Amino acid sequence: MTTDAWHVLSRSLQTLREEFDNTYARYNGLAAPGSPGSVELCEDRGLAGEWGTRPVHDAHLAAISPVMAVMDHLDSLGLLFTSPGGLMASHTVARGALDIATQPWFLLEPGIDARERVRRHMNYRLQSLKEQSLMVADLGASPDAQRHLQHLRERTEQILRAARHHGFSVKGKIADKFRPCYLGSSPAPSTTGLAAQIVAPGGSPLGTLLWRATSAVAHGQAHGLMMFCADAPGAPGTGPEDHFVYQQLQFSPQEAAQRCAGAPLATLSMLRRLYAHCGWPADNLERAGSELARAWLHISGMARATAA
Repeated sequence: MTTDAWHVLSRSLQTLREEFDNTYARYNGLAAPGSPGSVELCEDRGLAGEWGTRPVHDAHLAAISPVMAVMDHLDSLGLLFTSPGGLMASHTVARGALDIATQPWFLLEPGIDARERVRRHMNYRLQSLKEQSLMVADLGASPDAQRHLQHLRERTEQILRAARHHGFSVKGKIADKFRPCYLGSSPAPSTTGLAAQIVAPGGSPLGTLLWRATSAVAHGQAHGLMMFCADAPGAPGTGPEDHFVYQQLQFSPQEAAQRCAGAPLATLSMLRRLYAHCGWPADNLERAGSELARAWLHISGMARATAA
């Protein structure tokens, strides 16, 4: 396999990004009239309260913002595939894209109503407030730290009061040192659990395997070895691909397509839900997705395995 394979992987990610950018710009990031997103935004008044005057709109924005981060990660991943010395960092970037994509994918689940979408968004907020509290607590008992902790507690209490006002059940205690409060029957789901669903719905272990494959633990040895040979000949675009170092690391376009596939697969699942929620036409998205899938399957060797 020649180094052109790196450029094929990179180009497939770029094509997907270009399609998203074009569609997002065409609609200015807004839900089309009559779409599920536009219909839900009319329900803001009924759910307003201490947690915000436009909680449905806030939940919509909370789903849109991470999408931008995911697409930026795809840009970085494509750049790393074609940059000498940047290969091993691709695992970290791919893992980041997969992790971030799970939140908008979960928030934009089709078939749920605005009330459930707000509940999910508020559970993410409660989780974030708890994580911030833990970080501030590590700073000690200084006056500034205590004021910040009090501020975080008040923000949490505002959400819980608004939730009770609108008939949501509240679970957990603010005083719990580690676990956040949550609304309804379940807290914000773990990234690991969502990774299994976003990549391959239906109980397949593929999502979990791809999530683990890009972890620093799984590739710690390769990362350590790369520290000593980041500038070695044979990096993408600098020389023969069969260089000794890359043979020992077993890193090639095929390995990259296998280990990092969770990122584009999760991104596609996330974008499909976003387009459906906003009522954006998805024909071009599906074409870009099909081209990406063919390229990654071919380079990874999975296409041959499937045919066999």
